[in-house]
Amino acid sequence: MKLTKNEFIRRLNLISSATSVTGKTYRAIRVEGRYVTFIRRGKFSPEEIHIDELYDLYVHEDVRNPTIAKKYISGRSQSPAAAILDVLDKHIEQESIQGPGEEATADGTDIPKPKTLAGTKKKRTKDEARFFQAFSALAGKEFIVSKSIGKPITQSDVFLSDNYLDYDFDHHVIDCYKSILQALNSDGSFSSASLSRYVDGLVIGHPVLGTRIVEFDEEQHFTPARKDTLKFLKTILPDIYVSEYLNICNDPDYLNDAVLKKNRIKNRLSILPDTHNEFIQWLQESDERISGYIEPKKGFDYPGGRIAQRAYYDSLRDTAHLSPKNKSFQAPLRFAKKQFEDVYNQNFKDLSIDQLRYVLMNQLNARYELKLF
Repeated sequence: MKLTKNEFIRRLNLISSATSVTGKTYRAIRVEGRYVTFIRRGKFSPEEIHIDELYDLYVHEDVRNPTIAKKYISGRSQSPAAAILDVLDKHIEQESIQGPGEEATADGTDIPKPKTLAGTKKKRTKDEARFFQAFSALAGKEFIVSKSIGKPITQSDVFLSDNYLDYDFDHHVIDCYKSILQALNSDGSFSSASLSRYVDGLVIGHPVLGTRIVEFDEEQHFTPARKDTLKFLKTILPDIYVSEYLNICNDPDYLNDAVLKKNRIKNRLSILPDTHNEFIQWLQESDERISGYIEPKKGFDYPGGRIAQRAYYDSLRDTAHLSPKNKSFQAPLRFAKKQFEDVYNQNFKDLSIDQLRYVLMNQLNARYELKLF
């Protein structure tokens, strides 16, 4: 039985990319009024297919290829029309086997619904993975490197050491790091180990976005330690995201309800700490149990050191492009999980890939002045 037109359109909204039988890829697929728009691989301008034409092809033909599609699809969009319908058919076939309610990934493949036993939790896709699904669908998976999409980052992709002295920074950047490490009570004992594998993602050689680190910042990053680092970084970096991030760090409700919770800290603050030192003093006085989330770490040898280390590592990613060892890199792209949630007043896990792409596109345009479409 064929889908009704309304159901057909609803299911088209679940498709974000498709691949033809000859290997041509089409991304950023979305329903826009009476049209389905898409972007060809290697291109950045959207093209369109009239939904009425696509639905006629779906209803009247069981075998769909560019030759058959020519009878229904105007312009030069026969191949993408056939590829989109092929993904739609696969979704319907998968649902007939596993039942309704399946999720779809950004590349059009299904996430199998896991079989659960009574009392067990259903596994869900991690927030960072969903973010990079949306980012890849928007910018093109061929330009993205991230463990979240099965393409781990290596030392050959970006230079990132745990020792700021290894970067050959200019003296003003070195002075900034001296201030940061003093504020974080660091003893400066770093090993020069590579941190490349800890980068969330990279965009490499993109015609619009260039080559940059891409970070998706969840709750645990917005600590008083991070606030201290941002205050100093503001003196050497353009204020692309710094002020917005400082505002999040200064939100007492977010600190208590989200940040401390994510760091597995059970006690709650009555007053917002002005500095990392004030926070550490409170942490020690609150008699918090030492866990892996707040344990001492190399270079930050005190309870709460892990929090300071994370803020320091974030700073290294903020400034990696200033090193001559990363001379092709531009300023990083940072996106806070909270910013997505604030747009829709919903938890991140409840947002669709299309909603994530919408926020991404707006932030790239408004904050970074990078316009993909």
